[in-house]
Amino acid sequence: MTSHVFLVATLLLTHVSGPKPGKQVSAKHKEAVAFARVNPARMLNTDRDWIDAAREVHADQGRVDQQLRRLTTAELDRYVIRKGPRKGLKLALTFDDGPHPEFTPKLIQILKDANVPATFFMIGHMADSYPDMVKLAFKNGFEIANHTYSHVTLTKLTNEQASTEYRATNDILKKLTGKTPRFCRPPGGDFDLNVLEAGFSEGLTTVLWTDDPGDYNNPGDSILLETETAKLSAGGIILLHDGSQDTVDTLAKFIASCKRRGFQFVALDDLRKNE
Repeated sequence: MTSHVFLVATLLLTHVSGPKPGKQVSAKHKEAVAFARVNPARMLNTDRDWIDAAREVHADQGRVDQQLRRLTTAELDRYVIRKGPRKGLKLALTFDDGPHPEFTPKLIQILKDANVPATFFMIGHMADSYPDMVKLAFKNGFEIANHTYSHVTLTKLTNEQASTEYRATNDILKKLTGKTPRFCRPPGGDFDLNVLEAGFSEGLTTVLWTDDPGDYNNPGDSILLETETAKLSAGGIILLHDGSQDTVDTLAKFIASCKRRGFQFVALDDLRKNE
């Protein structure tokens, strides 16, 4: 267990949740981004999908405990993606908090026009509300990933509750796409050993990020574009949100700017090759 704790501490130290040092971002935008990180979501544990998943998780707990007891630090590390390799100028685009009936189709069209892959980390109850948006993203070849059912802070939950958040979303997304998600992301990037193990127990690899320009705060097109491009580096995982008008307005320009600088957008699978 000591080695597992060391791994989590290392991940926390290397996980970057905001723009890297470089161009100065306005103090007002930094303050707004910090405020927006507070997660007010509550666990939707009265929803039928959540209750069904909780029953499944409880029934599976014995098997999961046996798996976790055999898990070594090196094996757990394989189930976390922090960034990609420095060589090759590769970047991965990720979008959280969808699907969104207004913005998801627009993001998909921009990405298709630019021939850029991306991963959509979807919230379970949102996917249940807008199933056609999930199907649209999947039909167009984008990776559909798990962003929990309730978008609640997982570090505040029990092990079984955290696993249930992932299980309920896995069940919904598989029902809609026919494919079980492979990747997950804890809301706010808040994780500890239990959260990593919850993802592992549901067959998920936890994906963090290196660049967060704070698009969910809709800071304005010029500020967002400047923040997005301030300090990109090879192997970067870029966090954007499916629900921001500013993101829709700047995405094509951001992609074009990255390509001019020699960056190549790849899927998460390609990013972690030779990590």
